[in-house]
Amino acid sequence: MSDCLPVQVSTKSFKQLLEASDWPLALDTYQRGFVWGPEKLTQLANDLTEFGSQQDKKLPYYMGAVLLHHDASQSRRFIIDGQQRVTALSLLYHRITGRLPAGQELSYSGQSARRVRQAMQVLTQQESLALEVIEGLRLTVIEVDSADLAFTFFDTQNNRGVRLQATDLLKAYHLRAIDHAEGEWTQKVALEQHCAERWEALQRHPAVLSSGQDFAPNLFSRFLWRARRWRGAQTPVAKHDALLAEFQSGTWSHGDDNCSSIATVPLYATRHNRLATALTLVGDGERVLQGNRLRISQNAASLPMALRQPIHRGVGLFLYADKYAALLQMLMNDPDPCEQVNAFREIYRQLLRNNQEYLREIFLLCSLVYVDQFEFEQLTEFALRLEFLLGAIRLEKKQVRQETAANFFRLADLNLLDVIAQSYHPKQVLDFLQQRQRAMAPLHAREEVDVGDGVQGRYKRAVLHFYSAYAGAACDNLADKPIWIEKLLQEWQGGRQGD
Repeated sequence: MSDCLPVQVSTKSFKQLLEASDWPLALDTYQRGFVWGPEKLTQLANDLTEFGSQQDKKLPYYMGAVLLHHDASQSRRFIIDGQQRVTALSLLYHRITGRLPAGQELSYSGQSARRVRQAMQVLTQQESLALEVIEGLRLTVIEVDSADLAFTFFDTQNNRGVRLQATDLLKAYHLRAIDHAEGEWTQKVALEQHCAERWEALQRHPAVLSSGQDFAPNLFSRFLWRARRWRGAQTPVAKHDALLAEFQSGTWSHGDDNCSSIATVPLYATRHNRLATALTLVGDGERVLQGNRLRISQNAASLPMALRQPIHRGVGLFLYADKYAALLQMLMNDPDPCEQVNAFREIYRQLLRNNQEYLREIFLLCSLVYVDQFEFEQLTEFALRLEFLLGAIRLEKKQVRQETAANFFRLADLNLLDVIAQSYHPKQVLDFLQQRQRAMAPLHAREEVDVGDGVQGRYKRAVLHFYSAYAGAACDNLADKPIWIEKLLQEWQGGRQGD
């Protein structure tokens, strides 16, 4: 690299790319894993096989651009953009030669390693290419020697048609914040590695309201963004740039709070934190509260943070995401739930799964905000009263559209999320829900839905089944549902006292 030019652009063959420097190609910690599926890899192999069979190869096969950051501190050429192609070409090289090419030291997480192994199995079924075809592939190589410039490029580039998620960029940005913070180099490397591993573990969490392989986009767009930004009558859409504005440019730097440092995140007074002023990440992910010097549980759900608190760059974002991913998993997927959570899941299973997905979104979003504020105290009553309001929407509308979720918070006298976040005791929230319940009761009283007929009829059948002990065999309407709720709560409370 030239000392006078911050960016150099050249055209190189794949072989020249590998041999252009004594520094091997590598992946930095902020890069996402290998995401190409078998179809994409097979298509590339077929395209190259067809190209290799041509007699006239006047024009080389062009593979697009590769962006490299030359990091003198580690003597590596880090791939910023193009790792999917470089990995795929390395696997094709292995298919021909039985070994990976020299000049690269690419390493992957366990999840990516599984995809690499799957890719290699797929390629064993493909016709082997000529080595000169792979080595002769042409790429535009963009090389930079500034970490900041590299990240600027990374923030705006795509990986050969596989668009980066906002959460991929958030991970990169906050790992870079750790790297740029004041502190010993070995401490920064250890923190980066720990946070990158925690993020990848978060991505592998079981799905909640989504069947995708990556849990992070669902967590941020459907839960964290809405919990923070849906206030009053304002219910904006969680678009790509809006997520980056909230969880990237809108986060606080270390200079914004005198308790903040590379491994220490300031804490704020909440219902679950009355003493600690900061939290420090030490050792192998161990967490220590500053102010009272107590060590807290390794369960991320116990972190003394609040959904709407300021988020601090670097470690702060990773701890914040870790907490609410863990809290959602405790609500929905923990194999050993407490009594309140078990009852909550039964309400969700019998009543919400028979309802529209947008209404399930409201239910789980509000429940996350409630549990963040009050843990599992009176969660069953909260769930039953909230379900009553959502059920009224279902009985009123045959079609529940995406904007229904936003309207639910806009059209009430108060935004339920605001009520929960600003309450000091569950009774304040439950009183609000009961008030809304009385306002919505006429919709239940005058419903004339046929049991089992369409989406509304299936929902009505589920409600009658759930409250069958109180509805009676001959019941054909939901007018008495408010009474059933009170009887169920009394019975459940009596059962707890009896235990």
